[in-house]
Amino acid sequence: MSAQEGALRHIGILNDYVRVPYANGSSFASQLLYREFSARGQRVTVIGPHDPEATSADLPRNHVFLPSVPLRIHPGVHLPLPSREALAEVARQNFDVVLAQTGSGLTQLGVWLRRTHGVPFLCVNTIHLASVYDVLLPDRLHDSPRFTEFCKQRVVPWVESQLVGTYNGSDGLIVLSEGLAQYWRDRGVTVPIHVIPRCIDPKIFDVNEPEDPFPAGAARGHRLLCVCRHTREKSVSRLLEVFAELIAPAVPDATLTLVGDGPDHDVFRAQALELGIADRTYFPGEQSLTEVARWYQHADVFVYASLSETYGQVIGEALWSGLPVVAFEDGMGVSQQIENGKNGILVPPGPDERAANWRFAGEVATLLREPSRRQTLAQAARRRSHDRSRIDQTMERYYAAIESAREHCLRTLHGQRSRAYLPLARWAAFHVATAALGTLRPPAVVNRNQRRPPAWDGIELVNA
Repeated sequence: MSAQEGALRHIGILNDYVRVPYANGSSFASQLLYREFSARGQRVTVIGPHDPEATSADLPRNHVFLPSVPLRIHPGVHLPLPSREALAEVARQNFDVVLAQTGSGLTQLGVWLRRTHGVPFLCVNTIHLASVYDVLLPDRLHDSPRFTEFCKQRVVPWVESQLVGTYNGSDGLIVLSEGLAQYWRDRGVTVPIHVIPRCIDPKIFDVNEPEDPFPAGAARGHRLLCVCRHTREKSVSRLLEVFAELIAPAVPDATLTLVGDGPDHDVFRAQALELGIADRTYFPGEQSLTEVARWYQHADVFVYASLSETYGQVIGEALWSGLPVVAFEDGMGVSQQIENGKNGILVPPGPDERAANWRFAGEVATLLREPSRRQTLAQAARRRSHDRSRIDQTMERYYAAIESAREHCLRTLHGQRSRAYLPLARWAAFHVATAALGTLRPPAVVNRNQRRPPAWDGIELVNA
């Protein structure tokens, strides 16, 4: 679709960051969409929270700032809030469609625009609530079985029901895997659901003979790599235990490198020391996108224990780079990308966790011992990923979803323009409550390497 053919002139993207402060797949996906829509003739404007640390180099050419409050636990994260002036500025943009690349209360801005100005509105599911709800909780509550069970049984279903209401107040939901499409249908989503996996930018990940970033102690042929945010829900603790208890004793030269940073980075480093694997476990911190591509190119096996992935961008990046993956089967984004035994290995995570860990470790050890098996999986990983993760294919699906949303809005909007204040009230209440919860844990140290994510135009900023 061209801008002229579909009269699609101006696209708004709701994003949790206008300045992207640290590596996160959702915002990187927004940046790629910003560039690709712009290259195809659309004007694209990013709407998100005001960030007092932002410089002109950090920002997209077209953007609208919203008033915000900081999330104390995560430096660099700001929670947007509605105001009369900001809403008027957003309304003046005269969007042809708005895309909510966020799972926060900011989605309510799209609902408000639809109700008050008839702007077609598409949501993208970017978080798995059942896995990430406890990020804000202090250790005492996180370690309380009674409280965590209460959250799983009462809090998470309630929040999901609120999300269902938001999605059904839109013109369509984009999910990143078939498993999540069924997940949201089962919970009551009735608007059209579009499955659009993320794509890979070859300009970043097709690297020719990159410099080897691994430390000298990481022997070639025995390098395990994991790239992720260092937070509880990524199951890094489980991965460290599997490596220490089951992989390291079986493969004496094996090393584990965990690229990334986050609130629990120091906790994981301390755990590696306690498990006696500090000399075989490397924590290089957050890296820029071009640097991450080098780590994929020089690793031997990518290992992943997370069960919280709506997609798992790092899995796609590893496969694109020809790196075989061993991961736990999640029924969501990871399972969508890995064809068990063909381009990687999927291991059921339970119900017997100990048995699952043994199987995971056995698969990893086998790949480290059998270079020919690794090579077969690597070739299939690269071939299949290049077939299914092309930018042009992803953009075609987005344009189809946008056309569907515009048709849905025309067909269903009549009579829905009342009670426009309700989305704004929900938005403000949710973010004020989140900001309060964010004071329960000490502020995290994130991106201590001071790596600069790429700018919105695709140019990688110089490291600070």
